[in-house]
Amino acid sequence: MLMSKAEYARHRGVSRQTVYDWVAKGEVVLSGTKIDVDATERGLQKEQKAQDECHPRKLDMTWSQFWAAVKAADGKSTAPRTEDEIKRRVLHAAGELNWKVEFIEDDGIYMCDGDSDYYITYYDFLENACLAIGIIRREVCYVASVCPNDEDEWSEEGLAALAEWRRDKDGAL
Repeated sequence: MLMSKAEYARHRGVSRQTVYDWVAKGEVVLSGTKIDVDATERGLQKEQKAQDECHPRKLDMTWSQFWAAVKAADGKSTAPRTEDEIKRRVLHAAGELNWKVEFIEDDGIYMCDGDSDYYITYYDFLENACLAIGIIRREVCYVASVCPNDEDEWSEEGLAALAEWRRDKDGAL
């Protein structure tokens, strides 16, 4: 299916400028002046699959064991300092639950769990990432309370990404 840049922006819930940025970076597939939505989505799925393959899930735990491990790791790592580190942590955290993540304009983060869409655009990129990971943590906590003995496969990277970052005495990151 082909769409204009404006149609694709509405389809993805982003501004036209974001779409133009994606075009400039080669992140969308063009057919003439139109965006080939099917080819672009296939490329995004391959990219997500490649990211998943980089960090295979090696930890066999129940949901309650995983949640306990996440809480045990709280405060043991520093907040990410670069944009790449921030993105990596959000992607690893979301990957544990197979949530879709996009980084949108103005330091925003879009997440989709298959049922609900989350647009986090309130603060700077680091705070938005902290909020995004907090949403994912709450989902893990909820499932751990509802299905504590259900086993699943987890990754060490995802576990570390879900742990809260160390804060200073004043509570700042």
